[in-house]
Amino acid sequence: MAVLLALVTFFSTGLGGFVAIRFRDRLHLLLAFSSGAVLGVVFFDLLPEIFRSTSSPKTVLVGSAAGFMVFFALERYTAMHAAREHEHHGAEEHDQELGVIGAAGLSVHSFLDGVAIGIGFQANPTLGILIAMAVIAHDFSDGLNTVTVLLAHGNSLKRSVRWLLVDMTTPLLGAASTLLFQLPPSVLPWLLAFFAGFFLYIGASDLLPEAREHKSPLVLIATGVGMLAVFAVTRFL
Repeated sequence: MAVLLALVTFFSTGLGGFVAIRFRDRLHLLLAFSSGAVLGVVFFDLLPEIFRSTSSPKTVLVGSAAGFMVFFALERYTAMHAAREHEHHGAEEHDQELGVIGAAGLSVHSFLDGVAIGIGFQANPTLGILIAMAVIAHDFSDGLNTVTVLLAHGNSLKRSVRWLLVDMTTPLLGAASTLLFQLPPSVLPWLLAFFAGFFLYIGASDLLPEAREHKSPLVLIATGVGMLAVFAVTRFL
């Protein structure tokens, strides 16, 4: 089931890449909805599941802080590395490499998205489905961003499509990797906490700021609708 839902992310990521090519100026509402959905999974499902599955949630929530900081550090390292490359070589070729570094980072994130789906199903099917929903929403923006960052730094459309295919495949590999091991029950709350921090970072620090660049009041509404959609799903699953 985890791999089948991860397969949906394959098409979600591809759709995001296609939209980036065709409708680049009309994305703020989709990004806002995606942000609300990702944050909704953190607040309405991951955190409650953590509190249910451990007798020491305050300790386990250190994992959430770690997840947030790990992905913040990864993004910052990528940006600093790109900046050093640009300082030492101001040529167009290195501008293209900057785009490739960004696309590679997004592909790593997508692999971990697939791992999150698999870990969710190891906890319980409902959690796995809800994490998959968040990943599907998030991976649309991953596909979007993969193509956008490559094209913005002078890479060809052909290279952008190749990296989009890599990003489309990595969630499947991540979900499939969790079929090779079964985590002990004591470890699951820590990993769920880690991914809660991961999703919190993605929703609040990645998706939402992009949506906020547009002044339309519908951005706030779309974000709220995304959160309410996940809240509603948690009531019925």
